[in-house]
Amino acid sequence: MRVEQMMITDNEILHKIIEIQGCVIQGRSMKALLHHNINFYIKKSDADIITIYMNEHEQVKIECVLEEHRHFAHLVKKYILSKKKLDWSTFVNNCASRFSSNTRYFQINEMHQLFKGLLSPKESQEFGSELQMKEAVLMPIYAFDLKEKIGYVCFIFKMEKEIDIDKLESMRILFQTLLQPLYDTNYNVTYTKCARIDENMGLLTDQEKRIVRKVLGGESYPQIAEKLGISINTLKTHMRHIFNKYNVTSKIELHNKLNAPL
Repeated sequence: MRVEQMMITDNEILHKIIEIQGCVIQGRSMKALLHHNINFYIKKSDADIITIYMNEHEQVKIECVLEEHRHFAHLVKKYILSKKKLDWSTFVNNCASRFSSNTRYFQINEMHQLFKGLLSPKESQEFGSELQMKEAVLMPIYAFDLKEKIGYVCFIFKMEKEIDIDKLESMRILFQTLLQPLYDTNYNVTYTKCARIDENMGLLTDQEKRIVRKVLGGESYPQIAEKLGISINTLKTHMRHIFNKYNVTSKIELHNKLNAPL
């Protein structure tokens, strides 16, 4: 069965997608929303741990770890975060031969199949042993074109059980549906919040627009204050109002909010 032909028939999952998308549009963080619904994902997949890996600037980013306890997160910190970053192409190549155009998933029996190139066979064995992993299922997350792989979701099982692949596929589509709009394929980065283009800066006053254009142009606060004939304190007050209007806390976030695609 091809990926694009698979449909979600579980109403609870469909309602969850709608619920979370609504919260993201309102400005909530996707990562926070995913963690808030951990029990739902665990119950629906029957997995003990769900991990999501995304392509960020051609490096593998562990975007989310969904588990009732922080066991996997602790082991990642112990075995992986102290290492060099894992190259995305290396990570994909570990899996590429396993995924043909008609393959929906790849079953994993040891961590070395996932982290080859980052962990040695011994370290991978120790990681899997401490995690008490019996089996895992890896599934790709696609961009809107349903061709480019922008990430992978891994369902980890600590006990031997009959795995329902269709259940996992429904959950894969859930994560794909939620992450696709937040992923920028041009820059290989996942935004945690809904960022929309606002070229006209409709939320701002004329003075605030002038300030933002100079800030985004790289001018310093003293330079801007001098050019506009206002004090530094007045400028900082304007900036607080601007940050509040766009629900950001830094110039970088403001830039993303005004320039990044949805």
